[in-house]
Amino acid sequence: MSEFFGLIFSTALVNNLVLTYLVGLDLQVAASQRMNTAWLVGLATTYCLAICLPCVYLIEHLIIIPLALQYLDLLFYVISIIVVVYASQQLMQRLLPLMHKQVESLVPIILINSILLAVILLSREQSHSFLYALQYGISTGIGFLFLLVVLTSLRERIDNKNVPIPFRGLPILLITLGIFSMGLMGLAGLK
Repeated sequence: MSEFFGLIFSTALVNNLVLTYLVGLDLQVAASQRMNTAWLVGLATTYCLAICLPCVYLIEHLIIIPLALQYLDLLFYVISIIVVVYASQQLMQRLLPLMHKQVESLVPIILINSILLAVILLSREQSHSFLYALQYGISTGIGFLFLLVVLTSLRERIDNKNVPIPFRGLPILLITLGIFSMGLMGLAGLK
């Protein structure tokens, strides 16, 4: 049980993929305009990661490796992302039609989200089991959601402050994100 919480803490905060590899940063900046959009994008990305990583693990161990199709692995990963996102959209349309209207505009954003493919490719090197893939997907999604909510809060606070003209907007946001990143990377030395 401590390994599970250790993995969540490590992946979500210390080794946050957005801050470490700069994947999904474009979506972080774009979705951090309003808090409700940030929550929707973060939860949708967490859901997709939690579903995609176990599916990719099964595809890799049941199709790619036994049939020696390693040269097609990227194609299988992209297809699995597309299938999961559109199946989730159809499921939400049938079960929650009122919420579907809010989430419908997020489907293209989630499909082009680079963090989904990056997490799949990085987890392929680390994946030990089906449950590990599920934990890694959930913890990476939690880290993405955490950073998106923090970035949105910071953006709201920065917009209300007197910032010099050359630093207004994106420059001060990236400087703040860099300082935040250094603070979280300081946790890497804790044992």
